[in-house]
Amino acid sequence: MTQSPPTKDSTITLREIGKSNWREITELTVSDSQTAVLASNLSSLCESHYAEDAWVRGVYADDTPVGFLMMSIWAPEEWYAVWRFMIDQRYQGMGFGCKAIQLAIAHIKNAHPEAKMVRLMSAGPEGKKGVAAKDSPYKFYASLGWKDISEYDEDGEVEMGIDLEKR
Repeated sequence: MTQSPPTKDSTITLREIGKSNWREITELTVSDSQTAVLASNLSSLCESHYAEDAWVRGVYADDTPVGFLMMSIWAPEEWYAVWRFMIDQRYQGMGFGCKAIQLAIAHIKNAHPEAKMVRLMSAGPEGKKGVAAKDSPYKFYASLGWKDISEYDEDGEVEMGIDLEKR
């Protein structure tokens, strides 16, 4: 029986990545113009294996893998960050990214009620070297309420944060 493709009304979940689904997560891709913004899911999964602060999940729309999320969670130091995040190019523009980020924030708020802020690094709204403005995730994050919390660095990236006490 063939599975129906996900729709904008699909239920979005964050699922553990293990033996049964790691391959399908590593096969997800962004467009060629977005690859300069993000490491591959395979590279991120490998890195997460050796990083004690990594929390990784597959983003699913119903039962279809549509994205990847990796967060850095250092509860003792109260450091919470979206480290890597992507939605496969076939599923961008369907609202899955927004819902997945909301689930990530809800996870931090529920599992770590002491958390005050979630952070991430993004290319700026004008892009950066090797990244056109249209391929920068900056506007996506800003539309969800993330704000600049640092100056732009020499690479054209900015640290953004979302205040959990106001959510």
